[in-house]
Amino acid sequence: MNERNQRRGNGMKYFSNALKVTLGAGAALGGSYLLCRVKEKQTSETSLSRLEQMLEELLQAGAENKAAAKSKK
Repeated sequence: MNERNQRRGNGMKYFSNALKVTLGAGAALGGSYLLCRVKEKQTSETSLSRLEQMLEELLQAGAENKAAAKSKK
């Protein structure tokens, strides 16, 4: 009976260690995935911000051209 309890205890120890390693790997992969998504979102927001800035500049230039064209008439 004592040998059986000892084997069960060893098995639980190995299972516990395997579980800890698995949870650690899962946390590392999950954290890496989240950081990647955040970086991707920041990149897309930066790109959209730049496009908005370019559009505003084009609209402003177009308004100035219209104003200049009206003043020439």
